[in-house]
Amino acid sequence: MPSTDDHSLIILKALLKAQDGFVSGNALAEQLGVSRVSVWGRMEQLRSQGFEFEAIRRKGYRISKKPDSLNALLTRAYLKESADYPELLFLKTIDSTNDHASRLLANDYEAPFIVISNQQTLGRGRMGRTWHSPPSSNLYMSFGSRPYVQPNRMQLFTLWMGVYVARHLREQLCLKVGVKWPNDLFFDGQKLGGMLTEARVDADSLRELVFGIGLNVNQTNDDWPKELKQTATSLRELCGEEQDLNKTAALLIEAIFTGYQAFLAGNIRTTFEDMWPEFDILNGQLIEAETRQGNLQGVAKGLDNRGSLILKTTEGKLATLNSGEVHLKRR
Repeated sequence: MPSTDDHSLIILKALLKAQDGFVSGNALAEQLGVSRVSVWGRMEQLRSQGFEFEAIRRKGYRISKKPDSLNALLTRAYLKESADYPELLFLKTIDSTNDHASRLLANDYEAPFIVISNQQTLGRGRMGRTWHSPPSSNLYMSFGSRPYVQPNRMQLFTLWMGVYVARHLREQLCLKVGVKWPNDLFFDGQKLGGMLTEARVDADSLRELVFGIGLNVNQTNDDWPKELKQTATSLRELCGEEQDLNKTAALLIEAIFTGYQAFLAGNIRTTFEDMWPEFDILNGQLIEAETRQGNLQGVAKGLDNRGSLILKTTEGKLATLNSGEVHLKRR
């Protein structure tokens, strides 16, 4: 028998599909196989979660207000029905979605799954940096899986996922989002999001994989810490209006899952090499790279076949960077 959440989800999907139109209460009752009273009861439960509905006799219902914060049912309602998505685990707050995903995998939780939190108290970026994670403004998400593939296939994984996310944002929001090696989403020189991949290798096999992403959605410039005001941006600032957090979450889930399925399906190298130049924001740009051997300046010249950054230094030499922090420089 379908659960209450299943019924609520069907109601939300029908109302979202109608957009500004009305959906008959009788039609909803018939679709669910329940009484009109039961439909009304589901609507009351949705109201308790922050939804508001307009009801007109002989016309039906339509959504007049949706929750501003992350809502599990609304995010699921926005997902396309054509895909078999992994389990979605919604949390109000967590230390780090990546850490939580790693704990679940270590405790044999069934994978794949996606952890989504309204807030992180100890969000992490690369090289142990803190990821600014205020509540109810942005998206913090981690995908946990057990791919059991050869470890060398991980060389391009983070960049591959970044391209898929950037492409979805371009298609849905008409924003020319790009990827900054090795793990950032950028728009016009400002950071829009960051990615962090962590893996456990066991007996020459990639046993556990966690892909985390933080995306700046509704944060405004006034909300950023002083050190981020000049370097960070959000979808709200770029689009000029507040974004539907749950619709954006669904878009991100679709991008992550589609990218991961393509990764599992086979060798992604040729496809990645074809896609990467369109999203590479560093190629041909003057940059400064922080490496263990010291700082290097020069012009970025794309990637080698392992996903390492090629840099033509100011001395005219070619350097290959496997890791490090990179900054765009003004000429």
